Amino acid sequence: MNHFRDLHMLVLAILLVSLRVILGRSSQVDNTNRIRCLEVERRALLKIKHELVDSHGRLSSWADDENAWDCCKWRGVHCHNRTNHVTRVDLHDPMAGDYYNRSPLRGKISTSLLELQHLRYLDLSFNDFEYTPIPEFIGSLTNLRYLKLALAHFSGPIPHHLGNLSKLLYLDLRNNYYCYSENLDWISSLGSLEYIDLSFTNLSKAYNWLQAVSKLTSIKELYLRGDLPEIPLSLIPEINGSSPLAILDLSSKSQPWTPWTLIRWFSNFSSTGLTYISLYRNGIPGPIPDVFENMISLAYLDLGINDLQGGIPKYFGNFSSLIGLYLDENNLTRDVSDLMWNLSGSVEKRLEYLYLGGNNISGLFPNMSNFSSLLELKLQENQLNGSIREGYLRLPRLVSLDLSSNQLTGPIPELAFSSSLKELHLSNNTFNGTLTQTRILSLRQCKLGKYFPRWLKTQKEIGYIDISSTGISDIVPTWFGGIAPNVFYLNASNNQMHGFFPNFSLVPISLRGPVLPYFRLNLMTMDLSRNKISGPLTFLCNVKEWGLLDLSDNLFSGRIPDCFANFHKLTYLNVANNHLSGEIPYSFGALSSLTLLHLRNNSLSGGLPTSMRNCTGLKMIDLGENRLTQNIPAWIGDSFPELIVLILRDNEFYGDVPSNLCRLANLQVLDISSNNVSGSIPDCLQDYNAMTKKQTRGWFSDNWALWGFPLPEAWHSVYTRSFESIYFMWKGKEVKYMNHLGLVKLIDLSNNDLIGEIPSNITRLVGLVGLNVSRNNLVGPIPRDIGQLESLNFLDCSRNHLSGGVPTSLGDLSHLGVLDLSYNNLSGRIPLSDQGLTFDESAYVGNDGLCGRPVNKSCPQDESDQDPYSRADAESKDDDRFITEGFYTAMGLGFVVGFWGIVGTILLNKKFRYEFFKEVNTSNDMNMARWWRFFQNQ
Repeated sequence: MNHFRDLHMLVLAILLVSLRVILGRSSQVDNTNRIRCLEVERRALLKIKHELVDSHGRLSSWADDENAWDCCKWRGVHCHNRTNHVTRVDLHDPMAGDYYNRSPLRGKISTSLLELQHLRYLDLSFNDFEYTPIPEFIGSLTNLRYLKLALAHFSGPIPHHLGNLSKLLYLDLRNNYYCYSENLDWISSLGSLEYIDLSFTNLSKAYNWLQAVSKLTSIKELYLRGDLPEIPLSLIPEINGSSPLAILDLSSKSQPWTPWTLIRWFSNFSSTGLTYISLYRNGIPGPIPDVFENMISLAYLDLGINDLQGGIPKYFGNFSSLIGLYLDENNLTRDVSDLMWNLSGSVEKRLEYLYLGGNNISGLFPNMSNFSSLLELKLQENQLNGSIREGYLRLPRLVSLDLSSNQLTGPIPELAFSSSLKELHLSNNTFNGTLTQTRILSLRQCKLGKYFPRWLKTQKEIGYIDISSTGISDIVPTWFGGIAPNVFYLNASNNQMHGFFPNFSLVPISLRGPVLPYFRLNLMTMDLSRNKISGPLTFLCNVKEWGLLDLSDNLFSGRIPDCFANFHKLTYLNVANNHLSGEIPYSFGALSSLTLLHLRNNSLSGGLPTSMRNCTGLKMIDLGENRLTQNIPAWIGDSFPELIVLILRDNEFYGDVPSNLCRLANLQVLDISSNNVSGSIPDCLQDYNAMTKKQTRGWFSDNWALWGFPLPEAWHSVYTRSFESIYFMWKGKEVKYMNHLGLVKLIDLSNNDLIGEIPSNITRLVGLVGLNVSRNNLVGPIPRDIGQLESLNFLDCSRNHLSGGVPTSLGDLSHLGVLDLSYNNLSGRIPLSDQGLTFDESAYVGNDGLCGRPVNKSCPQDESDQDPYSRADAESKDDDRFITEGFYTAMGLGFVVGFWGIVGTILLNKKFRYEFFKEVNTSNDMNMARWWRFFQNQ
């Protein structure tokens, strides 16, 4: 019986366990399948989606169908585990840092957001709300803890209603440049706030900003980059409480200021001690004071890009917590050994980031080996000299080293001990020798010698190479393809390299970490310009994706390969000044990101492929000096709304000038000279809106986009100048223009077969600097109001059939430096003005009907209409006729009569003679007395 009972109990237990497992799984399946989303909140979310413009499908999961009924599973939506209320809506653009793949939402923020009253987290950052105001009703979401609206293109006043969010812990409104607040009292109500970032919103009139901050007793991180009003000492508030403030960022003021009093105030306001202070780019003058001396918790201090002078205070060596010290771009002038001596102490073993570049630091390179924790050392653009002694750079953790633009000599420093080194900049010195493995190598303008550096062959991990302007005049070696698979940036420009460029295959690499903050590594950038490299361009087809390509000023030949269909992110293409032939490839139409296209000075034939109408982002097209034929495509005016430069000169285009070109409102340079173009000049020139303005911003303000990645500021100014250059004819000579391109506004239609008159509406282009319509068959008058072109510096209307007179308004062109009206049918008097007289006869030669200066041909009008200068000469001659021989005879007789009439009376009349000499004696006595007193007083 007992055994039977035990068996019974065992079976029962097994049944219970099995039932529990089955029920548990059933419950899990039920929990997985059941809909958690509350209907009222689901409907609210759908209304929010309805008022947004989602061009990239980011909200595709927000659907109103049975397969997507549970809004808690929608992208960016999170619900509470127990109540199922929506607590989090995160709609920030996840691709905001990727220029080519950004996917911002647009449209309007719906008031249906108010139906999500349990919302604790709202992130709408990095979208594009098209400069609408920040909605006031967000202040009614009183359960919010996190509100992120950074760089979302809002404008207008920051609503004070945000002060109602008393539970808010985190507020980020940064980089909404057109938002402003003139009173920050509203942040005083945010007693729980731990993080606030109002950087680059307009707070220039918020004079109570410090008073408001003083009431944030929970604040830990405070970011107020951009302009803030200075606070007089009398208005700095007393500290009635304290906060756990650790991070303070008051950088990037547009006007120089001295913030030391504020730093003392914040140091006392922080109960835990400041760990991070940024006063970057503030124009702070003078030496570094003792304001930081007692900040024992300070880990990062950024004083870069200011006007600080002198050296580094001695007490900096006592900063036992300091990890990063940024003093770059100042006016520090001490010997580098003195600076390093002041950093000796407890800070030596701790410091990881030391930025001293862009100062006036001098002296021999010091021993840096005691700074054993250094990851990044920046000493570029100073006056360091001499060679680097062995062991002075024995830094085992070093990742990035920049010694460029000094006066350092000798062998390249031994860096084998720095096994982590990834970034090396030694350009603009006179180093020689070899180096160890690195991933970023910058030797621009170093003197590497004639031969291609063999040690590059051993660089198996290198990704960035800059050996431009290094004096190499060798054949490009075939082994270069061996290191190429890892390369994402190659600049070998401005050398004398020759031979064929080897075939290679480049695969996008993935380098992560802080060492490469500047680069988009899925694109390849190559600059081989200004060499003597020859052969075909077939090697271009082996690359997965190009970003920037400059092969100009070489000896490349053959056809441009038709393999551009996959290069969707290529932004800059320059193959100018080579020996290329054949037609422009049809696959160019796939270059949807192309901004600048330079194909000038080759032997290209055919026309523009119609596929290129897809390249809607083009800003510059230079096809000059080729053998292109056909009509100028009318679709250019409809397909390239951003076009600024169109150069088609010196080809074989024919037909009329398409009136559609007038739709290029941003056009500043139009050059179709030296073709076979006929017909009349379109009567719509006034539609070139950019030329109607005297001043225009730079052509390519978004220069980073040209590269596909942002460049360090120092590199950007060097490289992009050559990319944004143009060639055009100016005053009879071809010039390359690189600087201040926004000032260039030019129309050149010369050397064609144009007929008809010069349109009078051309005078509305008041920003026009150069106008050349010479060597055509134009007739009619020069526009009477030509003087309205106030910016005009160059005017050439020569060798046409223009008639009528020279407009008197030409004299109003105060900037006009070149004028050529020669070989026309102009007639009448040349108008006289100070400006007109600066041009010699050659400006008017070949117009037989012109008279007056400077052609020295008298006009047939009567005397009253003569040249005023000739009339003045005649009047001068008439005046001279008054002084004749009779004039001198009469003057002599008058003198004789007058003299003896007076003297004879004195001599013959005794009484008169006595009175006369008595008066003379009295006058002499008085004069003698005056002279005697004068000498006594000396």
